[in-house]
Amino acid sequence: MPTLSSVTPVDGTPEILESGAGDGARARTRVTVTEDSEKVFVGHYPGFPIFPGVCIVEYVHRSALATFPEPGEDWSLAAVESTRFLSPVFPGDTLTTEITWTRRGDGWRCQAVAGTERGPSAKVRLRYATEPAAWTGEPPVSPPAVETAAAPLTSEAIKRILPHRYPMLLVDRVEALVPGERLTAVKSVSCNEPWYQALPDKAAAADYHYPETLLIESWCQSAGVLVAHDTPNPDVLAGQVMLFGAISDVDHLRPVRPGDVVEHRVRLVRALRDTMFVEGESLVAGEPVMRVGSVVMAMRPAEELTGRPTA
Repeated sequence: MPTLSSVTPVDGTPEILESGAGDGARARTRVTVTEDSEKVFVGHYPGFPIFPGVCIVEYVHRSALATFPEPGEDWSLAAVESTRFLSPVFPGDTLTTEITWTRRGDGWRCQAVAGTERGPSAKVRLRYATEPAAWTGEPPVSPPAVETAAAPLTSEAIKRILPHRYPMLLVDRVEALVPGERLTAVKSVSCNEPWYQALPDKAAAADYHYPETLLIESWCQSAGVLVAHDTPNPDVLAGQVMLFGAISDVDHLRPVRPGDVVEHRVRLVRALRDTMFVEGESLVAGEPVMRVGSVVMAMRPAEELTGRPTA
């Protein structure tokens, strides 16, 4: 089986209820999400703890690695082919993941439904391979120089737009922004981040790879700055709350490590009332490390999640 890394944004270990081998194998796991043990809750929508969608994907990923249908330790997450978020996960929920494995050429596809006692929370399709995905099409080029009305956005300005706080605020600086069009932001990866706390001193270089799900979260937060720049609402207890409805065609092209400065590029493709479609990529030193085919973002009234009337 592939090795479960200790570098992860989640703290629980999925319990294996069922597993099999070979094409068509099925697996089932469960884990209880508690506010006391999951470190992401303190910084993800403070005051209204809701389990981050990428952490649901992370539990699916870890469940997949724990029930992998083929021997060998070289398998890694090559792509998040699709994810559709259906309902929130709250502290105290037990998350059960149902997986079906399908052989795809030289790799494997994990098709999963993760849910709580209230019903499905996410439908996820992941692809695993022994080699990273390859960039296809034209190489990414530097965006044109952008003149903005204000200076680049630093941490204090980003906090006035996004509700996320430590350790879940994963955007350090916005370098360029054209409202309603595009954004370039950066995230500096450090080995002092809490995800690396359990990593032993003698860990191998590969053990320091930044979790793919956190890289997606960082990119999505950058997209959130673009979408919410003109109408910020860092208080998620009232007004319109920014949610991610779907993620598709995310290819991981090479690992990201501590010391890397990741450049996120986000482009707004389409806006339909309260729903936005964005795409882009992430680079380190000009080399692509992740390609994002599509992310769907939606603005919803806070009362739909909290059950309380908006102010």
